[in-house]
Amino acid sequence: MIKEKNNFWNQLIAFSILVYLFFLSRRGGNSKDIISILIMLFTLVYSYKEGIKRYLSYKKEITISILYIILVSISYLILDDKGDDRFYTFTHATFFSVGFMLILLNYKLDNKYIKYILPLLIIISLPAMYKGALDFYKHYSELGWYRIEGASYTTKYAAEVGIYLLLGIFSFAYYKKVYIRLLLLPYILTNLGLILSTQSRNTFIAIPLTIIFLYTVVDWKKGIIILLILLGGLGILFKSNYNIANINRIKSSISTVDKIKVDARYIIFLDGIEKAKNHIFIGDGFYKYKGGTLNTPIEVTDHYHNIFIETAVTQGVFTLIVYITFLITLFIRMLKNYFKEDDRLKRYIKLYALAVFIFSILYGLFEPIFYFEKIYQLIFTIIAISFIVDDNESKIS
Repeated sequence: MIKEKNNFWNQLIAFSILVYLFFLSRRGGNSKDIISILIMLFTLVYSYKEGIKRYLSYKKEITISILYIILVSISYLILDDKGDDRFYTFTHATFFSVGFMLILLNYKLDNKYIKYILPLLIIISLPAMYKGALDFYKHYSELGWYRIEGASYTTKYAAEVGIYLLLGIFSFAYYKKVYIRLLLLPYILTNLGLILSTQSRNTFIAIPLTIIFLYTVVDWKKGIIILLILLGGLGILFKSNYNIANINRIKSSISTVDKIKVDARYIIFLDGIEKAKNHIFIGDGFYKYKGGTLNTPIEVTDHYHNIFIETAVTQGVFTLIVYITFLITLFIRMLKNYFKEDDRLKRYIKLYALAVFIFSILYGLFEPIFYFEKIYQLIFTIIAISFIVDDNESKIS
């Protein structure tokens, strides 16, 4: 009887995650957040009945994560103008992303469901891809200057499609059947085309760097091979005479040291670093400059275009140190989980989660990705999935 009740909660959480992913794919506003809260409540009930053995194995990660959430919360509470929009961003940078992952650490997804994870993630990516394709079609004649945004915002959409491109690449590597790979090929090419159409230098550069870094860590021989292939491919693109807007933007970004010194983001970075020196423990407040109130020597903007500088200025240098510690601790744990895994499918799911994690940090070097509410939620949902499949006691085919 007890076993049946526990099985009920296990299946309820699994079904709730399925519904949650559906609403997350549609950028489902409050609906996805309500379901997210329900999943967390269900998991706490499940933990009460099953015990907290898995939580205890993640004591270090949980401690540093909670400390980070507390510090970010303080930076929000000190704001004079908290506002609904800022509160929404704050909750998605903490509770609905990091907090969601933390709660799910004690849940173990039944192995019979794991084979559906990659196909399911591909399915939930289709609405975003459709919106991008529609945007491409509507502005086809203007693509020389227009950057598609997929009913979102260009930088946010580029990050989202970058996550889906990585999904396609790792799914292609996992599945060996020819017909599945033939289906995945247009999926990969479509996402690549959408990235090119956003003209996002961040995504275009972060994707190959993510793959190179990841494979250098997990398999340095493959890392070198992939590096050579990517360098060759990029070399061909840069030498070609094709007028590809994204490539042209990257070419225009290749500068001498003198040119870099007058680059807008370089000046903004320096301004932020200088300002951070006065915010050792307490910053200006979470997303203080939302709405374009940050006056820099070069422009008026919303933020410092860098997750680390933005954290230091708005939340304090101490919070930045905790944030970096949180990222390193999480990365090491994910890496350990990957190396100890002997099931092929689970290894690829964990490898994909690692890729998304690395990609988000590289992207964050030029955009404060924790302000991209739905994207940040998606990132930590994928990371959470890599934890809930972790179980070396049994294997799946």
